[in-house]
Order: sequence, then C-alpha cells, then structure tokens
Amino acid sequence: MKRGQAVLELLIGYSLAVVIIVISVSLLFTFYPNIASFSSTPSYSGFSGLRILGQGYDASAGVFYIAFQNTLNENIKINLLEMVYGSVTYTGFSCTKTFLPNLYTSECNLSIPISGSFSAQIFVYYNPANISVSPTIGISGYVTN
Repeated sequence: MKRGQAVLELLIGYSLAVVIIVISVSLLFTFYPNIASFSSTPSYSGFSGLRILGQGYDASAGVFYIAFQNTLNENIKINLLEMVYGSVTYTGFSCTKTFLPNLYTSECNLSIPISGSFSAQIFVYYNPANISVSPTIGISGYVTN
C-alpha cells in the first residue's frame, strides 16, 4: 500500500507542476502576445526634419511604402528617394506629392522583391523652396520590417 501511495503522490506532484507551468506560459502569451514573434515590427530611426507617419512592406503587392510629414518649417521639393537594401540601391520611388509645404504629407512607394524581415537605409533628397539658391539636401534614416 505504501508503494502505491508514493507513486500516486509523485504523479499528483508532477501533474500539479505541469499545470502551473502551462498556466504561467499561457498568461505570459496572453499579456505579451509578441514575445515569441520572430519577425520584427515595423520601426524607423533617424529622419531628422521628417515625421514618419507609417512605413512597411505589402508582400501581396511587392511594394515598400513610407509616408512622412514635412516638419522642417519650410517648403521643400522632394527630388529623389533612395533605399539601400543589402548592397543594392533602389531609386524607383513614386510619391503622391513632391512639393511639400510645411506640415504637409506625402506617401512614396517602391516595387521591390523582399522576402521576410529586412532592414534598410532610406535617403530623402530635397531642395528648400523658399530660397533663391536651392542646394540639394539629404535626410537619412533606417527602417526595419
């Protein structure tokens, strides 16, 4: 009888430990659902003078998009956007607006074949529209998807 009771107590003890572990892990994933996510969430850094309103990659269309707002306190004309992904520089962006008064927004799209998560550097080249001599100025930043 003693041996059967010891086995039963051992089985109950291990079962209770497994139940506690399962509940703890399920609570962890309930309150932090992205804890085991292997893909990164879209983020950006840099872009001094531009407020990034959104960016990402639409895999179904094969298009990278970035939306930004001019916060430079001057009117600008977007000349060129470049994306450096890996060792390749892509320049085929199409933007909804190229002339951006202060606080106006534009969205630019680029068809690019990307698989999975990626990190790239974006360069935005513009000319200030309020001065007679318009040097081309560049703003750079990093995006991660």
